[in-house]
Amino acid sequence: MPPLSLAYLAAGLLEHGIEVKVLDLLTSKPSAAKVRRELEGYQPHVVGTTAATMTFPAAARLLKVCKQFDPAITTIIGGPHVSYAWEDTFRRAPWIDVVAIGEGDATVVELVSALRSGGDLREVAGIAICQDGRVLRTAARPLVQQLDDLPMPARHLMPLSRYKALGLACSIISSRGCPYRCIFCSAPNMFGRKVRFREPQRVVDEIESIHRDLGFETVNIVDDTFTASRRHTEALCRELIRRRLPIKWNAYSRVDTLTRELLELMREAGCTFLVFGIESGSQKIMDTIKKGITPDKVRTAARLTSEVGIDSFASFILGLPGETVDTVQESVRLAREIFEGYGVQYGFHFLAPFPGTEVYEERERFGIRLLTSNWARYNANEPIAETTPPSLDIVKQIKADYDRDIDLAWGKIREWADAGDEASIERLRARDSGEFIWKVLKGDLIERLGRVKENCTPEEAEDGLAQRLARRLGTSPDLARDEVGRLVQKGLLKRQASPSGLAWQWA
Repeated sequence: MPPLSLAYLAAGLLEHGIEVKVLDLLTSKPSAAKVRRELEGYQPHVVGTTAATMTFPAAARLLKVCKQFDPAITTIIGGPHVSYAWEDTFRRAPWIDVVAIGEGDATVVELVSALRSGGDLREVAGIAICQDGRVLRTAARPLVQQLDDLPMPARHLMPLSRYKALGLACSIISSRGCPYRCIFCSAPNMFGRKVRFREPQRVVDEIESIHRDLGFETVNIVDDTFTASRRHTEALCRELIRRRLPIKWNAYSRVDTLTRELLELMREAGCTFLVFGIESGSQKIMDTIKKGITPDKVRTAARLTSEVGIDSFASFILGLPGETVDTVQESVRLAREIFEGYGVQYGFHFLAPFPGTEVYEERERFGIRLLTSNWARYNANEPIAETTPPSLDIVKQIKADYDRDIDLAWGKIREWADAGDEASIERLRARDSGEFIWKVLKGDLIERLGRVKENCTPEEAEDGLAQRLARRLGTSPDLARDEVGRLVQKGLLKRQASPSGLAWQWA
């Protein structure tokens, strides 16, 4: 999704007269040379990045490139990982000058203002700095109480055409905070257990602008739990219905917050997809991790969402405290039951104990042994924690079985497509399209292969680009032509003047 946190931070800086540029390396090929070119052209005084645990090493390396390019640049890092591992951050990356702790909206403005005026950084709340070999944490930064006082995210600074090329949704929040106590999640510590809600009308104003001005057809509401307050959810849905906006939306929810009436209202308001954190099929494990739900509530929510016509996805975590062969099998049975009975898609991930979570801070009490200190491996897709009694082999096998089942399912879809099933044909087309565009983005192939020959027609220019992309990627020329044509038709790719002549460029 377009990075919402950076868009909020950029908007706050712009509102205070501070020039900002966002370099989004997710949808392009990241490299030190590219970062240096940007630094040379922009000459920033301050460079900041945000990071989750698994992306911290990459973010730290990028800041090292910046510091090596110009030691006078002030390097800042924020996000959920460093907010709880700030001392470890300075040990691993001494070229980082400032760690922003917690919500950064007000912190980054005050910090940059202090740097600009030569103020004392020790007076800036919500940061950690290293002075004379000592790590100093300043006063805690209060949470933003009135979210509607924040400026609208500066999405115009993002490479939106790249996200739209992938058919992705635009992210938005209607609240911050989470009232629940799951031991594997840092959100309540980061954003508070008291949920702060935006005015529903303001949220729908933003959704309308995202659709009308930016051209997105789908919105992801990325609240920790969108349905935490029924009153808030109902008010937002009714406002969406009143305006009749032709936009679809997705959200994160909990199985114990839903009723048929609420789901029907959400469906009428445009909701098409919900994500549930189920975590385990074992009541014993659910109680240990303080999830606060039951397998029966999972079954009820699965049935209700299916009956009202909302698709859903159930996320499970393998290797939670107390995991055994029996509890893993309970998770597998529940996942397959709600899939076969109600069409709920599901996925398995490994436990990744992140700093700031109860399971990390009290891992010895939970019988958790960490197998690595390499933060990049905390990606939830490989086992980096072992429980007592040991269950590593069984969770590895379940994940391998799940991955095999995914491959088998795609094989079936391909068989059905070959037999003429329209839904399967469309699903394969969407998959091939996504893979093609992702390779184009991550290889910077439009930038490298986009030059347009002089005096050629628009049709010849499109066909030439498609042929070059097909050859480079070893893919079907028909797929390349279809995708290039789609991007041009939607205005995401345009022929524009460049230093070397006319070239295709992202809009």
